[in-house]
Amino acid sequence: MAHLPLPKPDHLDTPASNAWLGKHVAGVVTLALGILTIIVVMVTQDQLWSAPDWRVSVPGFVVTLVAATVAITRREKSSAYWLAGLGCAGAGLVLGWFLMLAIVIAATCVLILILHSVM
Repeated sequence: MAHLPLPKPDHLDTPASNAWLGKHVAGVVTLALGILTIIVVMVTQDQLWSAPDWRVSVPGFVVTLVAATVAITRREKSSAYWLAGLGCAGAGLVLGWFLMLAIVIAATCVLILILHSVM
């Protein structure tokens, strides 16, 4: 009996890059818009700990939200791209609070690591 090779399952098949991009284009656009929004908010803000200018942050969030809605409507398989993009744009809305919370969490983690190594 000759053994015929089994075909690879769909999740193990190596898709062409054009096919992958065609399936995830709205999610990738959402991620790019979210990153662009948070960068623009950071650059235009005078003091990083203050509330960002709503004339910059809200339109960026709305555009990113529209792109995320397109990704949801297209039922793209990977939701990580549009979720990360929407999270970046949302962080741009409350950038000062987001950065202060990130600093507090980072300092707490460092303190926990130091205390863990000492005790």
